[in-house]
Amino acid sequence: MKISPAPVVVTLVAIVCIGLAITYNGQKMAAQANGPKPEPTESIAPNVTVINAVPSTYQAYVSGHGEAKAHWALTLKAQVKGEITNMSEQFATGNLVKKDQVLAQIDNTEYLQAVASAKATLADAKLALQEEQDLGGQAKREWQRSGVTQAPSSPLVFRTLQLEAAQATADNAQYALQTAQRDEKNTRLSAPFDAVILSRDIDLGTYVSIGDTLATLNSTDKVEISVPLSLSQWQNLASDKSGEVILSDVTTQNQWQGYIARFEQHLDDSSRQRSVVVALDKPFEQATPLLPGTFLAVQIAGKSLNNVIKLPASAVSQDGLIWYVNEQNSLVSIKANKVFERDEYVYISPIEGQSNLRVVARPLVSYLNEMLVNPVVEEMP
Repeated sequence: MKISPAPVVVTLVAIVCIGLAITYNGQKMAAQANGPKPEPTESIAPNVTVINAVPSTYQAYVSGHGEAKAHWALTLKAQVKGEITNMSEQFATGNLVKKDQVLAQIDNTEYLQAVASAKATLADAKLALQEEQDLGGQAKREWQRSGVTQAPSSPLVFRTLQLEAAQATADNAQYALQTAQRDEKNTRLSAPFDAVILSRDIDLGTYVSIGDTLATLNSTDKVEISVPLSLSQWQNLASDKSGEVILSDVTTQNQWQGYIARFEQHLDDSSRQRSVVVALDKPFEQATPLLPGTFLAVQIAGKSLNNVIKLPASAVSQDGLIWYVNEQNSLVSIKANKVFERDEYVYISPIEGQSNLRVVARPLVSYLNEMLVNPVVEEMP
C-alpha cells in the first residue's frame, strides 16, 4: 500500500511551531527575570475629620416628652332634678367661662317653696326654743322662792330636757334650711373654676335627674405635663425645683417657659419610671396658647457637671460607639458613656488615659480598629 506524504508534512510543521513557541516564551521569561523589578507602591492613609475634645464643665439638661393636661378636669353633673328653663349663650363648646358664671338654669319653683317651708319650720323651732328658755328660767326662780336648799331630784323640774329637745329641733330646722338653700342654688348651673367648655350634654327644655352629665370642663389656670425620667436622668436633675423648663410643641416647634411643679414619689406601673411634673400658668393667655392635649418635648436644666466631654451627635455611631485617633494615627473605637443629650450635641464621660481626645466627627461603617488614617482637625460646630 502506498502512504500519502501530506499527514507527515503536517505533523512535522506542527512540531516545529511548538518548538519555536517554547523557545520564544523561554526567552521572554528570562528577560523579565533579569530585568529591573517595579518599585512597590505605598498605601495612602485616608483623611478623617476629627474634633479636639477636652473635658470641661457643662450644665446638664434632662429631656423627655409628655402630654399637656388641664390642672382640673371636671364632668359637671346635676345636683338637683328639673327642666332646663334658661341657657347662656356662652354655654357652648370651646368657650371660656369664669368661675361661678351661670351657664344654665333649672326650674327652681319647687326649691323656692322648700326654702320658704324650711324658714317657717325654723321660725317655729326658734319660738319653741325661746318658750322653753323662759319656762326654764321661771322654774328656777320658783324653786329659789320655795326656800328648798337641795337640788331637784329630776332635770324635768328646771325643764332642762325640754330645753335640749327644743334646741335640737331648732338646730335641725337650721340645717334643713341650709339644705333647701343649697338645692335652690344648685338649680343655677355654673363652673366651679375658670374653665373652657369641652362638651355640653343638655339643651334648652331638657329634663335632668340627679347625677345626669351636664358638661365637661377643663380648668384654664394652668396645664401640667408628666415627664417620665430614667434613673440616670434623675441623677442629673437638681432637687430644688429651680431648673429652667423649656416646653416645645413637637409638631409646630412653638416654645413656652414652664416650671417644675412637683416630683412624683412613685414608679409608674407600666414604664417603671418616676416622673417629674412641669407646669405652665395661664396657658390660654400666652402669645401662642398652649392647648391641653398638645404633645410636648420637655427640657429641664439640671446640675452643673464637671469633667464632661461635649461632642456633636454625629460623632456617636448607631451602635453607640465613638471613634478616636490615637498617637500612632490609628483608629480606636470605644463605647460612649452618655451623660446627657441636648439639641444636636451629646455629652459623655472622659476616656481613661486620654486627656486630649481626637474624636472622629462623622464615623463610617467601613472603619476598622488600628486602621491608619490622616486626621484633619475641625472646629466644634
